[in-house]
Amino acid sequence: MTMKRSAQVGSLVAVISSCLLLASILTTRHASIITSSNEENPLFQNEEQSSPPLRRLVHPQQKKMTRRRLQEQNQTLGLPPPPAVMNDVAPPRLDEDQKRQRIKAFLGGIYPHLDDDMFPKYLRDTMPREKLSVMDVWDLDKDVAYFWHIPKASGSTLKNIMNFCFDLKRAENTDGLPSMEFKRNNILNMDTTSPDGLDKSFEYREEIFNSGVDLIVSNYFLAGAALFTEKHRGRTFTVLRHPIEIAQSLFHYRKKAKWERTYRKDWNKITFADYAKSDNYIGNWVVHQLTGTMPWVQLTEEHLQQAKNVLKRKVFVGIADQMDETVRQLREYFGWQEKEPFCAFNYLHSNPSNTNPHPLIKRGSETWNVVAEKEKYDLALYHYALELFAGQREMIRMRKVYRDGTI
Repeated sequence: MTMKRSAQVGSLVAVISSCLLLASILTTRHASIITSSNEENPLFQNEEQSSPPLRRLVHPQQKKMTRRRLQEQNQTLGLPPPPAVMNDVAPPRLDEDQKRQRIKAFLGGIYPHLDDDMFPKYLRDTMPREKLSVMDVWDLDKDVAYFWHIPKASGSTLKNIMNFCFDLKRAENTDGLPSMEFKRNNILNMDTTSPDGLDKSFEYREEIFNSGVDLIVSNYFLAGAALFTEKHRGRTFTVLRHPIEIAQSLFHYRKKAKWERTYRKDWNKITFADYAKSDNYIGNWVVHQLTGTMPWVQLTEEHLQQAKNVLKRKVFVGIADQMDETVRQLREYFGWQEKEPFCAFNYLHSNPSNTNPHPLIKRGSETWNVVAEKEKYDLALYHYALELFAGQREMIRMRKVYRDGTI
C-alpha cells in the first residue's frame, strides 16, 4: 500500500514538473515575441538610438505621442538656440525638459494619427492611388483646405489672395488672446501657427471647423495635420521656393523683423556668408518637417525618399517662381471662385505682401556652394517638386472629373 501511494505521489510530482517546464517555455517565448515586436515598433524605440526607423514620421523623443498631443507645461517659447546640425542625438548639454522644448518649438508640439504607411491619416490623398474609393472622395461640406505655409515662399501674398479674391475663411490670431470670434474679414481669431496656439487650437478644433472656416494655415506640417479628424479631413497644398533663396530671405528678414518671435538682433553683426559657414546654420527644414526629424538627426537618402513620398501622395504643390500658374492650378483643383476678374493677378503683380528686398549671393560662388551642401536634401526635394508641379495639370483634370461626378 505504501509503495502504491509513493508511486502515485511520484507521478503527481512528475506531472507538476512537466507543467511548470511547459509554462516556463511558453513564458520565455512570449517574452521573446514581445521584445522582438517592441524592437521593431518605433513607439518602443530607445530615444538614444542613433538611427531611427526610416519610415517613422516622428522623432524618437515623441514615442507614444505619435497618436496623442504632447503633454507638457503651457508656456510661451522663444526661438531656441540652434542645436548641432550633424549629430544623430541631441546635444549633451540639453536636459530632458530642454529637449522637449526644442522639439515643440521645431515641430509644433502636437502630432497626427498615422495610417499604415506612416502618413498623416486624416489628410486626403491628392489623387486616388488605384481607383476611386470612399476614402478618396472629397466631402465638400466637411473637408477643409490645409495650407502648409513654408516661410518666405509667397505665403503672405497667397493668404491675401485666398481671403480677398476667393473669399475663404481661415483661423489666425489677430487680436489679443485667441477667441472663437471673427475679428477681421474672414479671419477667426484662433492661432494655428505657433506651438502654443496649436495646442489651444487642438482643444477647440471641432469648434474651429464648425465655425465655417474654409482653410487651416500652419508652418508645421505634422502639427497642422493633427488638427484634422475623421469627420473633418484636410486637403493639403503648399508653395515651395528654391532653398537657397529662402535661406537668404529668412536671414535678412529675421534680423529686422522685431515683431516676429524668430527675430535675431545679433544677426545684424554678421553677413549671410558668415552665417552660412557657421555651425548655427540649420538646413533641410522642409525634409525635417515632412519626416518629423529634429535638426540634430543626420538625414539620409531614405529620409529624402520618405519626404518625396509624403509630398507626392498628400500635398498639392505650388512653386513660388511660378505664382500665376500656381494660383490657376489651385483655383481649378479646389474649385475656388474669384470674386472679381484679375483680383489674384493684381495681388501678385501690383500688391505683393511682406516683400523683403535684400542682396543676393551669386550662383556658383563659394557661399552658394556652402549653402547648397547644407541644403542638399531640400534642394533635391525642390527639384522633385518641380516635376510634380509640371505633372499636376492632368491631376487637376481628373480631380475635376471626380469632383463633378461625371465618371
